[in-house]
Amino acid sequence: MFCCCAADSTSKDEPVFVRAMPVHDDRAPIRGDGEVLLEDPAVEPAQEEPSAPEKQAAQELPVPAKPPAPLVEEPQVFEATLSKPSIESALGWHLDVLDPRHLFICRLVQTGTSPIETYNASVATALQIREGDYVTAVNGVTVSAEKMSEAIKKTDKVKINISRPVVFAKTITKNGVPLGLDLKYGPGGSSLLIESVRSGAFSQHAPDVRAGDRILSVNGTTGAPHVLMQAIQDSPALDMGFSRVA
Repeated sequence: MFCCCAADSTSKDEPVFVRAMPVHDDRAPIRGDGEVLLEDPAVEPAQEEPSAPEKQAAQELPVPAKPPAPLVEEPQVFEATLSKPSIESALGWHLDVLDPRHLFICRLVQTGTSPIETYNASVATALQIREGDYVTAVNGVTVSAEKMSEAIKKTDKVKINISRPVVFAKTITKNGVPLGLDLKYGPGGSSLLIESVRSGAFSQHAPDVRAGDRILSVNGTTGAPHVLMQAIQDSPALDMGFSRVA
């Protein structure tokens, strides 16, 4: 590139042409003809190979731990839709209908093809139906356990409301005092339904236990109702597990 500058004293008629010098980088080397040599920006300077101790130190650095997966809060109440091959088909559970308000799921029947197993395989763990859950509505019916049980038998599409149980423990010492409980249970059950609470050991040691609660275990023993009843009779001190609808 050339530019025109003011004439010097050697000539008054002809302009003198001089080479323009870039001034944006005064650190760049200059060739003998006055041209500034700029480094090619695409060429990176060579990097030194790390020494053996540096390589070993890099390998020994701890690997950052992965952050824990976020906790998913499990719903306490949710809806589930079960599809039966026919109206007469079983859903794949055993229900306790002793409580007039709710249905209690005593046991899930493992066949590999039941509507409940099919449903459970299609949803997240937090939305699966489990033993010990309560059924609080069937196709909109909430009047009573009897009506809900009838509604299940009338259609091949069953929409149910599931309520997770609230599970808690109490320690009762008899000390020769009657328990003060009226209990109900049926064949094939897995719990004792408290029908009413009267004056006695329960009202003294566990006044928050109420009618509608279920006894699930006695001193670590679970199982059929007669097994639970025997465990209650055999011990003067009772560590008991309970369940109630959420």
